[in-house]
Amino acid sequence: MRYFIQYPAGTSELVADAMSHFVDDFRAEYQDDSAMLFSSSSPMERVADIPFAKNAFAVISEIRRGDINANVAQLAGSLKKSQFPPLPGPRARGFRVMVHIDGELASVAGAPKREIERTVSACTGMRLEPSGRGQEYWVIGRLDMRDLMFCARLPKPARPKKARGALSHELSSMLVLASEPRPEDTFLDPFAGSGSFVVARLSLPAREVVYSDLDLADHRELLPGEVLRDRRLRLLDEDAMDLPSVPDGSVDAVVTDPPWGEHEELPVPYEEFARTTALSLARVLNPAKGRYVLLCARRGAPAFEAALTEAGLAVRQTHEILVNGHPATVFVGDRRTGTEPSQQTERPRASQESQESQDSQEPGTPQDRQGSERRQAPRTPAKPLLIGMGTYRRSLNRFSR
Repeated sequence: MRYFIQYPAGTSELVADAMSHFVDDFRAEYQDDSAMLFSSSSPMERVADIPFAKNAFAVISEIRRGDINANVAQLAGSLKKSQFPPLPGPRARGFRVMVHIDGELASVAGAPKREIERTVSACTGMRLEPSGRGQEYWVIGRLDMRDLMFCARLPKPARPKKARGALSHELSSMLVLASEPRPEDTFLDPFAGSGSFVVARLSLPAREVVYSDLDLADHRELLPGEVLRDRRLRLLDEDAMDLPSVPDGSVDAVVTDPPWGEHEELPVPYEEFARTTALSLARVLNPAKGRYVLLCARRGAPAFEAALTEAGLAVRQTHEILVNGHPATVFVGDRRTGTEPSQQTERPRASQESQESQDSQEPGTPQDRQGSERRQAPRTPAKPLLIGMGTYRRSLNRFSR
């Protein structure tokens, strides 16, 4: 079957890497910055459960794109009862038809709109519900896509209500996925706020999920009850700059969204804030397997990239996205194996002299040693979302049930 999904703008590379771990026999036919058309043998329920999909559709019919009014009339004339598949969830009594062209709702002349509504009613036995209740059928056109599609919107599973200004479920899930979640992880969000990343991570197997925010008392009332009852959750009201209750190297993955410095007042200049944050993350991350995903305002990205590198954190991927219409940058990376933050500790002079003596006795030329270091450097993962995906999908299926 062929499906169409919409996802947060700018995350197309992450989506492309993840899709084959959520649906079977995945084959992409079209993809742009915020949408994808693909074929899969998976049932509609599984496609509807994709956590980073804002909307998911089953494609019913297509027609070569031209004048929108003529296209809608042609679609109405071509639709047959056999093309309408049984949809997941309780059977709706009513429906409405939406027209979405190039990312925006579009208007259609009265006659073709009424014609396609009559056709849908005749094929499904449902009555028209213009108020928005019931099943939705969408006519969808995208830039650079030659055909216009007629689709059935798939029902999404119910999700906890979000606090105002919180990151969407879709973006939160996608950034958690980028951290390569594993069942044995200790996970941390040191700027947890409304808990978007914590909620997304608790939907997966994990050893411990740590929520930390100085305003915990205010945010705690907004956290879903099932999250607060989860025994894997640990709540802290500590400053992300030092995290005194989090031991060195004890965290496997950090996903966080530090203050952007645009609508809130920071206690220090932004460059210093970025540097201190990066050093704090480098301290708590496991030196062998620690990973991080950090979201920041695009204007602050140069400061954070420099701070992360200086703190001994490798930047493996960078993604430019939009968050509620605001330009943002996502950094995906890990601890450099055996590398300590450059400003965190200073080696005693005696140790330095001893190490220099050892270096002078090592065989080979300086060029040989440099070549060996390059060969031993960690490589960029080819597919950053592969680990844990099967577990994640099974967990999502259990959670939805």
